[in-house]
Amino acid sequence: MTTRDTLVRAALERFARYGYLGSSIQQIAADVGASKSSVLYHFDSKEALLEAAMAPALDALSGIIESLPERRDDKVAAAPALVTGFVDTLLQHSAAVSIFISQRGALQDVPVIQRGNELVDTIASTLVAEAPSTRALTRLSIGLAGVAFILGEALRETHQRPDPAELREVLIETLLELCLPAACTRAPQAEMHT
Repeated sequence: MTTRDTLVRAALERFARYGYLGSSIQQIAADVGASKSSVLYHFDSKEALLEAAMAPALDALSGIIESLPERRDDKVAAAPALVTGFVDTLLQHSAAVSIFISQRGALQDVPVIQRGNELVDTIASTLVAEAPSTRALTRLSIGLAGVAFILGEALRETHQRPDPAELREVLIETLLELCLPAACTRAPQAEMHT
């Protein structure tokens, strides 16, 4: 692992645990046994470090969006795969999710957080394409926020972590039921168990 990678990992962990605003470059440097000047050699600011720490999660979400079909009807059919990809991405990047969920209000003017908001809005608009009503939007908001909260905050606070495979299956199933009840009947069971 390179020094840059080590710094990004340390920053991600510190930002998730203590908050971006509650963390300094000096603290991140101390976490890895480096000097502040070493951190600044790789990143010209704390914001650049946050950008690097959040980029893998946001790039993964971008990849999911880019793989969506162009036609509206095809997007509806692709919703189960979108939900599965969304949950898998959040599972893989739980520290970044924690930062985004718990700190996005305080960091709303930071470009990387703005990018995250845009990606979440794109995913949400794709999932409500079938029934853009107040009821559908409410269910979708509860589902997306609930999954993100569980993965970003609640699991970090518990001492007993659920079985990851079981949690994944429950989150996908629940999100599909909340967001796209009709899609549940079309969701291939094999996809949920991969």
